[in-house]
Amino acid sequence: QSWGRGIRSDFRQTVATWWWQEMKNFSSKTIAVSLFLFIAVIAPSITFGAVYAKRTNNYMGAVELLLGTAWCGIFYALVSGMPMMINGGTGPVLTFQAVTFELAKSWDVPFLTFNAWIGLWVALYMILSGFFDLNRFIQYATRFTDEIFAFLIISIFILDAIGNPASQVGLMHYFNPNHKHHTDEEPEFESENPGNDYDYLTVAFFSLLLGIGTCFFAMTLRGIKHSPFCCNDAIRGAVTDFAITISVVVFTLLKEVLFEEVPTEKLNVPDSFAPTFACCDDACLKYFPDDCPDQEAAVGRRSWFVDLFDLNGKSWVIFVAAGPAALAFILAFLDNGITWHIINHPSNKVTHGEAYNYDTCVSAGMIAVNSLLGLPWLVASTVPCMMHVSAMSEKTKEGEVLHVQESRLTGLLTHVLVACSLLVLSLMKLIPLPVLK
Repeated sequence: QSWGRGIRSDFRQTVATWWWQEMKNFSSKTIAVSLFLFIAVIAPSITFGAVYAKRTNNYMGAVELLLGTAWCGIFYALVSGMPMMINGGTGPVLTFQAVTFELAKSWDVPFLTFNAWIGLWVALYMILSGFFDLNRFIQYATRFTDEIFAFLIISIFILDAIGNPASQVGLMHYFNPNHKHHTDEEPEFESENPGNDYDYLTVAFFSLLLGIGTCFFAMTLRGIKHSPFCCNDAIRGAVTDFAITISVVVFTLLKEVLFEEVPTEKLNVPDSFAPTFACCDDACLKYFPDDCPDQEAAVGRRSWFVDLFDLNGKSWVIFVAAGPAALAFILAFLDNGITWHIINHPSNKVTHGEAYNYDTCVSAGMIAVNSLLGLPWLVASTVPCMMHVSAMSEKTKEGEVLHVQESRLTGLLTHVLVACSLLVLSLMKLIPLPVLK
């Protein structure tokens, strides 16, 4: 298509045609899927946020990723052309921003400023790619390419959830006696329970049971739809829709009521809504308390807004950032494009049209704003997208998709809940982490 026409065509066949219908098709499934997606989105956001904090010296953390996830999700649900997509933090993007931090440190340039300029260049490249219809090359991706990409991403999620004693993640990691949860919990447990020794194997086995139990109970509830139980189709449908939510609530209550004395790991979330980086002094170049252990309290927090011209006199960084940005653009372009291609495969019965070029520009806007606020960049997250489409689908007993309820409301409500969670972060700590794995 001629320059820019692809964006206009995408908008006309998606937003202009289906927006109102996608905003008013509310049902009980909308609530059920929104709660399910909230759980599916919040857990990896907090996990990725902890890794971001470690890899960027706390310039980005769980609060920043939750804030970015919330506003991007709400914005995308309202204005995008393909609202069934869910954006989130991904491993490749996290790794790239961690490398950016190391590069900024080696050049003696403030990380957030350098990251912001790279993000602005990425946004420009993405707008140009939408304008020149570069997304047409994604259409050449075969089903084999899609399946391999999806298999790799899903394998990472499954392996991360299971883990092994030698890994740094997963349920099996609890069997490592040097797991951070064990080393942190042991002195506190023994001080609160004199005469009782902390047994890491008990915690490990119970965590494993919680994780596997939550998973299989949810699968059992979802199978009720095609069973003779629960009276009628309406009740069976409701149980199926709320299967994940019911399973998480049941096993959380099981732990808190019957096994309260077992100190399982909780979600690691901050206590309040504020930037993660606490400053040692007014210059805010050192992190409290790591860089100033003798200081009693932090002077303040970093600003939410990045100073684009705080470059230590190295204005050439503005232009040099275009180089790393090209690599980041390729990463984001392929991550978005292949995920969109997977979801729009005919077997998924998504019928409200494709908007590759238009949504590339929407994604560019989100990356630009996140760069200016010092938030992680978000792209289409394959597994949540597939979970969203699957949860909104009506399927036969054999798993064949009959129909998909395409709605903006699920993405909107999910990310409104994420935004609300920023105001009640302490309540999130009540959920045992193994339940969400």
